[in-house]
Amino acid sequence: MSSRDVTVQGRAQYGSAVPTGAVRLASVTLGAPLVLFLLLRLTPALDRPSPSPMGHFVIVTAVSALALVLAAAVAWAVRSLPDARTFFLAMGFLTMSGVFLAHALGTMPRSQAAPAPTVASIPDEPYAAANEYGEYGPTMAAAAPAGVHAHGAPSAGAAARLQVAGLSAYFSLLLSALCFALASADLPRRLADGIVHRWTLLALVVAALLALYGLTALFTPVAVLRLPIAHWPPYAIAALTWLCLAFAAWRFAHAYRLTALPLQGTMALGMGLLAEAQLFMVEGRLWAPSWWEYHVVMFLGFLAPVLALLRQYRAAGDLAVLVEGLFLRHTVRGLQAGDPHALTALAAAVAAKDSETGAHTERVGELAVRIARRVGLPEERMEVLRWAGRLHDLGKIGVPNRILGKPGPLTPAEFDVMKQHPVRGWRVAVRAGVLAQAAPIIRAHHERLDGSGYPDGLRGEAIPLEARIVAVADVWDALTSDRPYRKAMPLAQAVAVVQAEAGSRLDPRCVDALLAELGLRAAQVA
Repeated sequence: MSSRDVTVQGRAQYGSAVPTGAVRLASVTLGAPLVLFLLLRLTPALDRPSPSPMGHFVIVTAVSALALVLAAAVAWAVRSLPDARTFFLAMGFLTMSGVFLAHALGTMPRSQAAPAPTVASIPDEPYAAANEYGEYGPTMAAAAPAGVHAHGAPSAGAAARLQVAGLSAYFSLLLSALCFALASADLPRRLADGIVHRWTLLALVVAALLALYGLTALFTPVAVLRLPIAHWPPYAIAALTWLCLAFAAWRFAHAYRLTALPLQGTMALGMGLLAEAQLFMVEGRLWAPSWWEYHVVMFLGFLAPVLALLRQYRAAGDLAVLVEGLFLRHTVRGLQAGDPHALTALAAAVAAKDSETGAHTERVGELAVRIARRVGLPEERMEVLRWAGRLHDLGKIGVPNRILGKPGPLTPAEFDVMKQHPVRGWRVAVRAGVLAQAAPIIRAHHERLDGSGYPDGLRGEAIPLEARIVAVADVWDALTSDRPYRKAMPLAQAVAVVQAEAGSRLDPRCVDALLAELGLRAAQVA
């Protein structure tokens, strides 16, 4: 059976890797804002402008400041996992909130002396010819449209500040989108290593540049207007932003489809919301509900992944699962493309998850082959078994290190997380070309003859023979090796345990083959 046939059969047997509920949630979360926006733009009576300069300034400044605090918390959280991906992720949230705060502060009402703009004077395109308050200056057009009274025009300095405020809204999404695209990209190793070694320094440089931009935008905005990008049409900036967000969303969505890690899915969803916010920013009507919607959707696109990251950090103590999910996506693509180094890299990643897991998987792979020869497994199936044994704990990439290394028994909730690793390992293997044949073994290595195992509660012969072999090798090595919560068992006790479970939970032929291969019997080690 080809790897493609195994993939199709696995999906037919176990279903799609993406939970149906997740698809529904994403559809509603992304679809509802679009439907609302279209309804508003197609119904002018519902999308009437209502200028509120001071209200906008207060609300957006407060929310942007809160976002900056949350972004700083994310940067603090990822410092424990110095990685190029986490660096760009943290910088994405910092640049979005920092530059948007400059946008908010730049919209401070300059004076209460000038009359408020009337609805009739407000155009349909935000920032195309109007600043935040409907006052006209050289924002993205040379002159005010007819009907705007001279006494309502701002000074040249105020006009420049307001123009930069409008540009800052675009810049905040563009810069963050670039960072998110880099966070999800496969960077050259030399570049990634350089970022890791200079993580703190680079983060401080970014923070300093954000502060410099904010001060420049507020006090010498003309300097910002000298930048070439300041003269790009709004749709040009938006197009580049959409391109970066689409790339990042695709990468995170693929990682989620592969691993079903909620954090990856939330990141993909956040990218989608930010792309919608960019659309609403360009097409919304100034001061109208369709324009306010971009602020709300942009904040949601920021808030959802940030809270997911902070929640993950609080629960697990690190954000390793984010990097691991993207690594798996990259490695599987390499396996699908026939990269000879990808399989070795995957095995090394499993070994590196923690030192004990690495040694354990190597021993299980070798012991499984020795048992298989004793029970008469055909030689042509040995290589698949060897890799299944070495990678049976592949799904532990994605399990928080705090759970893997816990020195005591796991709580029921922690055990539920641990029990997901065979399915996650299967999801990866079934899509990984040369590993597809090993996928059923990886999925079933915790099944037991009496149906008490997981994840599918298989019984007896329904469990693949290779999975029964790996199960015996896995149990034996776990019993005879030091674990985070106990020392290795004496040989006599370990033999007694596997013999007691032979026929009820473990395959008796495989247990006999194990003991014969190791030259062990109860009488010999008593």
